[in-house]
Amino acid sequence: MIATFLCLTGLLTTRWIYSGHFPLSDLYESLIFLSWSFSLIHMVPYFKIRKNDLTTITASITIFTQRFATSGLLNEIHKPTILVPALQSEWLLMHVSMMILSYTALLCGSLL
Repeated sequence: MIATFLCLTGLLTTRWIYSGHFPLSDLYESLIFLSWSFSLIHMVPYFKIRKNDLTTITASITIFTQRFATSGLLNEIHKPTILVPALQSEWLLMHVSMMILSYTALLCGSLL
């Protein structure tokens, strides 16, 4: 999961630099961020208390989300595009990232 977290962090960072905006503007980027959030939730308790009861849940849902994001269903949206004017706000970074992190926590709690 550490390698997954680092690879997803690199992918998000590269996409952010390449597109010029935080990568949360479409379904593909949101799914990648959701996978990153699951791997983050997996690693925080693991490093804090060296025991992780969420391992099966977070690892499997990270793989499932990543598999769906990179499947053939979403081929057309893998390329970054210019943001529509409604998304060109400073609140995009804060609002959408916190929303996806809260969904991640809710999904982990529900699956647990």
